[in-house]
Amino acid sequence: MRCANSIRKALRYPYALTSIALATLLFMAAPASAQINLGTAGNFGVLAGSAVTNTGSSVIGADLGVSPGSAVTGFPPGVVTPPGTIHSADATAAQAQIDLTTAYTTAAAMPTLVNLTGTDLGGLTLTPGVYGFASSAQLTGTLTLDALGNPSAVFVFKMGSTLTTASGSSVKVINGGTSCNVFWQIGSSATFGTTTTFAGNVLALGSITLNTGVNLGGRALARNGAVTLAGNNVSACGVQAICPVISISPAALPGGSVGASYNQTVSASGGVAPYFYSVVGGVLPAGLSLNSATGAITGTLTTAGTFNFTIQGTDANGCPGTRPYVIVVTAVICPAIVLNPASLPGAFIGVPYSQSISATGGVAPYIYAVVSGALPTGLVLNPATGAITGTPTGAGTFNFTIRGTDANGCPGQLSYALTVAIVPVTADIPTLSQWGLIILMMLAALIAMVRLRRI
Repeated sequence: MRCANSIRKALRYPYALTSIALATLLFMAAPASAQINLGTAGNFGVLAGSAVTNTGSSVIGADLGVSPGSAVTGFPPGVVTPPGTIHSADATAAQAQIDLTTAYTTAAAMPTLVNLTGTDLGGLTLTPGVYGFASSAQLTGTLTLDALGNPSAVFVFKMGSTLTTASGSSVKVINGGTSCNVFWQIGSSATFGTTTTFAGNVLALGSITLNTGVNLGGRALARNGAVTLAGNNVSACGVQAICPVISISPAALPGGSVGASYNQTVSASGGVAPYFYSVVGGVLPAGLSLNSATGAITGTLTTAGTFNFTIQGTDANGCPGTRPYVIVVTAVICPAIVLNPASLPGAFIGVPYSQSISATGGVAPYIYAVVSGALPTGLVLNPATGAITGTPTGAGTFNFTIRGTDANGCPGQLSYALTVAIVPVTADIPTLSQWGLIILMMLAALIAMVRLRRI
């Protein structure tokens, strides 16, 4: 009687019957009958058929390849960590594609044990087995894969068309399982939403797109299409990257002020030269640029503020190291720039003239210029030294203002009046020694006259 009542209740609430059936199927899911052999494709973290493109600081923990296409862009700033290397349309990538096709075909031929068509993978806990979707599959939230304590447990997911994950979604393998034994056979393309944390080997007939911040504990293997990366970490299971610690120096960078030139160099050590430098987080102060080959940060600061950024140095083997920096740029507060002398001596027509203007109170060097009025005809101002030189050609009083500007663009100025006169004509005036000789001669003449009178 109680059994009959339970059946009547289930029929009255059909959604409950559906849930019971799904739970029963999941519980009864048997492990995949055999491991899927990736062959040489297992050496790759990323493998594409047409092209691999990257933006940002993606890190691939195994080989990266493309075949029959050859385009690989965005490395650097992306890196392939040793012992992984890049294979572009070579024999190694071609063989990996052959092995990928075999693995894909093997997965597609496995009989589906549980049909999840129309079910979002988010929120499910699944045991080892082969799961199928007639068309597309969606992951929103967290999918938990329970290996039931068996380190060899295999999970296979077969999609007739696409796999799409929502931003922030995740796949967790628990109870002794490994992402190496999780396989996603996708009939067309896979798209992973931002910051998704995913596990397993993605075997797609078409393309694979990893949006910003996706972490893949497994492999992205596309048979015919492209693999698109955007600041991702692909840590291919079973492949160990051997990288030394790459250090970036100095520990801190000095600040500056608006309008001032800036020249500092960061350097990497600990790996194999040469290094490639890039900004992988934040932005440099406005007006500055980073030389990717030398690590020099140069330019003229244009905007005040606090600028936070991270510089990555990547060695010849693709091993990266990073260091965060802060540069504080202050607005310029100009000091008083004082010009000397306070006045200029006069000049004469046709007589060479040379006087110097100097500035103090700012940051050398200074630039000098006449900003109003005009120098006397025949005189010029040296903008670097402040020297006024030349030979005046016309008389008169000349009024002008000279400005001195320091290295930070801070100005100071002073007005001058320079009088140019005609050279004066002077009579011949005896000198003191000449006067003495004249007096002696007059005394001698007087003595001679006195002697003549006595005679």
